[in-house]
Amino acid sequence: MNFKVDVAINVFGKVHQTALSLLSLMDCSSEHISTIYFQEEPFTAEYEFKNHDAILDYFEGRIEHFKPNFWNGIDPTDVERAESSEDYRLSIRYQYGWEKCRERYLLTVHNDIEVTTDIVANLYGELGEYTGIGEIGQCWWCPAGQNGLCDSERYAEFKPSYQYLMKIYNKDMDYTQRRAYNLGLSDQYKKNAWPLPECRLNEWCALIDMDKARKDTMPMGSAVPFGARMPSGAFIGEKWDRPVCLDVAVQWFRDMSHMGHLFKHYDVNKDMIHDKRGSVKLDSAEAYVMAEQKALLRLKDRFPDYCEFAGLL
Repeated sequence: MNFKVDVAINVFGKVHQTALSLLSLMDCSSEHISTIYFQEEPFTAEYEFKNHDAILDYFEGRIEHFKPNFWNGIDPTDVERAESSEDYRLSIRYQYGWEKCRERYLLTVHNDIEVTTDIVANLYGELGEYTGIGEIGQCWWCPAGQNGLCDSERYAEFKPSYQYLMKIYNKDMDYTQRRAYNLGLSDQYKKNAWPLPECRLNEWCALIDMDKARKDTMPMGSAVPFGARMPSGAFIGEKWDRPVCLDVAVQWFRDMSHMGHLFKHYDVNKDMIHDKRGSVKLDSAEAYVMAEQKALLRLKDRFPDYCEFAGLL
């Protein structure tokens, strides 16, 4: 296959996991990859005392490092500000790689994966005329998925009314298994509940055709940036004033779907190992350190040359 992709990775801490993510991706798919756009948040994890210099030096010439001036955390994205301020817009997750991408295809990846086969070729081989391909939806968080009404393959077919969506959200509600969307969603969902609030092209490994997507996505189009986190319409907290945000890429996926863009589900778990507890690991010192130590062991086993380069042996 004669094609090239650029890679966008968003990085918050996880020094060893980040190295394992990039080393394993390049080990399996290097021939297809042009530039890695390494967007590092201006703050790091609370439990992290190392930096990413080793992996940045190791891939010198193949990697472009960017650290934005703003830290958004899990706060809602200010879309009006993103429209008028490039500096702010480039602080949105994955946005630097999105705007700098020079190849037709952009691969977004998490910094806590281990690739086991040529996932880039596999995604490209099934992309066809779709705008993007990857794992679709966080169906395990969604009552439609939990009750067998919808899944990643059928997301375009299940189009409930807002009233029905609220009914299934509130039935047997368990806040450890569902987000608080049962408290009510914004007017956009009342007008059209589809795609559902857990529907998205999961950013942990997705291939996007930029010829199709770029023109319809900010700053060129009307869809919000891929990495934007928008208010869902639900609120929590003692004063009910803390917005519950839609996850990364949910609003983008919704905007693009309403424009007629189509996306294909591909089970990336066949081609990589991914611990989907990313935010949980950031909230727990024990979980974070354990994940980093596990990644270090994998680095020493699979990439000893890098470990010697990085002084990890």
